[in-house]
Amino acid sequence: MNNPYQIIEKQMMWMGITFVAGLMVLKINLEWARKFVWVLYAICLVGLVLVLIPGIGSVINGSRSWFRFGPFGLQIAEFAKIGLIFFLAHYFSLIRKESGTFWKGFVVPCLAIGLIVGLIMMQTDLGTALIISMVSFCVLYLAGTNVFYLVGSAITATICVFFLISRDPERLSRLTAFMDMEGNKSGDSYQVWQAILAFGAGGIDGVGSGNGRQQLKSLPEAHTDFIFAIVGEELGLIATMAVVLVFMVLFLAGVSHIRKAPNSYQFLLSSGCLFTISIQALVNLGVVTGSLPTTGLPLPFISYGGSNFLVMGLCVALILNTSLAWKSPVLNDTKRKLKEI
Repeated sequence: MNNPYQIIEKQMMWMGITFVAGLMVLKINLEWARKFVWVLYAICLVGLVLVLIPGIGSVINGSRSWFRFGPFGLQIAEFAKIGLIFFLAHYFSLIRKESGTFWKGFVVPCLAIGLIVGLIMMQTDLGTALIISMVSFCVLYLAGTNVFYLVGSAITATICVFFLISRDPERLSRLTAFMDMEGNKSGDSYQVWQAILAFGAGGIDGVGSGNGRQQLKSLPEAHTDFIFAIVGEELGLIATMAVVLVFMVLFLAGVSHIRKAPNSYQFLLSSGCLFTISIQALVNLGVVTGSLPTTGLPLPFISYGGSNFLVMGLCVALILNTSLAWKSPVLNDTKRKLKEI
């Protein structure tokens, strides 16, 4: 890398793009956007298929999930998160009285979820597929899908995941390494072990910004998936607790905004966006601290990465849009009708 500031410059560029895109989303009438839900879902499917074709999609870190545009990459699976949430929110708002039925309330949405998750699994991106599945499960629960169906599908999905892992030597090795982390600290548990050492070295107040040894290539993916360990080493326990606190405040603030949603469509849409941010943050923190197996997921808003940063920013904008729409005179009639029901 000739430019030592390349990562910072790229991330600043993505922050600018996210800021502009977020402002645009805040101005969108979400009720008007419903007209394009099917188009958005179809675009996600086409993109996920195209990225699997050699010569069109690019392989990065063993996952064929990227479109390359010169020095920049775009991960279509990230945008599929929002596309699927839009679809589920719109669909369940149409069948609200039948959300507890087997076919319309469970089978149809599961097929829509399965298409997206299946294509992402074909990219060998198990982490993103896991996040989308968990978020979708939460949206279905809030939409009123029969809990019995959800529990059954969760058990079935867990069995399928373990079966797929058992058929993949690399993922099986990661799982066994997680079970015996100390015994595999020079192998598949190397990253997590180095992260734990980083937390220990950081202590209460850290070794100082830029003084950590892990950011000097001792810890692979230190600027992406394991950025939280660098925070712990250089800034200490106080900073890591502050990061956790920020995510907790973000979640509670999101819940406050979601409660102002004018209808079930916007409620489910904003809920799905909030779950996307919160679950991914929780999984990343669990991986870096050795509480969960390695998944390859970045920490929202902190890890380096353009596609994920943009999608997380759009999720925040959609949540804010929900509460702003509630105060807007455009939806006053909707608000009045909801009170009359």
